[in-house]
Amino acid sequence: MSNRSLVNDVAIVGVGGAGTNIAFCLEKLGYTTIHINSSTQDESAIKGAKNIRHLKGFNGCAGNRALAEKALAENMDIVDEISALEESIVYVIFSSAGGTGSGVSTALIDMLVEETDKTICAIVVLPDKDEDFDFHVNSYKCCQELLEIENMGSVMFLDNNSGNKQTINSICTTMLNTFLSNNSVSELGNVDEQEKRTILSTHGSMVLSVLGNEKASAEKVIEMLTTNNIFAPIQKDGKCEYIGIINSSKKINKDDIIKIVGIPRRTFEGYGSDKTITAISGLSFPFDHLNSIKEIAKQKHDERINAAKAIKSNELEDLDFSDDVVVEKEEKQKPKKLSRRDKLKMLSN
Repeated sequence: MSNRSLVNDVAIVGVGGAGTNIAFCLEKLGYTTIHINSSTQDESAIKGAKNIRHLKGFNGCAGNRALAEKALAENMDIVDEISALEESIVYVIFSSAGGTGSGVSTALIDMLVEETDKTICAIVVLPDKDEDFDFHVNSYKCCQELLEIENMGSVMFLDNNSGNKQTINSICTTMLNTFLSNNSVSELGNVDEQEKRTILSTHGSMVLSVLGNEKASAEKVIEMLTTNNIFAPIQKDGKCEYIGIINSSKKINKDDIIKIVGIPRRTFEGYGSDKTITAISGLSFPFDHLNSIKEIAKQKHDERINAAKAIKSNELEDLDFSDDVVVEKEEKQKPKKLSRRDKLKMLSN
């Protein structure tokens, strides 16, 4: 158990372009941060950032998750550096849709969970419906792998359908910092640091809302948690482990929230805050939304195939002469399919 205050016991690891952009926002708020990328151009976009760790030998992964995993395999010193951080809670932030973030992060999280006693949480960016086929395929496969990491902490799924990406990043970092740094005290009760750690360390999806006192009400909190927010829609299956409510001068009726999200193991309630902060963790992954990503991928795949079929063949026709001129088509050899063992061996070469 760490003796550091909660806000000083959280480190941030941004991976890939989207992840490092969000991590840079948190770095500006004072958090220990490491930025991992394979693209020098993405690194230039976070001018002034500290602790940039380039995946040596690579310059972008072009959306290729397997190539990104290979890049991590050849730069394992980065994993050792994160493992050695003093902070006991590590947030890994990344887009599930691209190459570097999507391919590196699940492997990185898996190793940190296996090899350290830190609480490993994640912030995962999901694609909007208009993004390309590969983005949706990558996102779905990435989240499948993430689901298999049983002992990791909470995961916040950001939905790029919910608005401007920079606005989503800003809202996310502001809410997370507000939750972590809140130290309100009241004789009516408090959400202490250990209770916050419990919320963060609980496996499953997590959502947050932060409201000014003038807007605080159970109805508004529910709206911010379920419909008018930056997160993927919560799975409506009633699974919920913990609810944390830090009240401002207006007390929120927890029963109204429970009716929507499910009956928790426990609700932590505090008072005296200048903002109403609500955190819910131990929710199911947003399976309905993730399955919609799969369906969009299928739709985009079919559109590509149908469009390709509609294109007239560009093959050269045979010469129709009576002489002996013959143009033979060169047979293309199909590449030998590698076994899974051979693929894994290649990663370490």
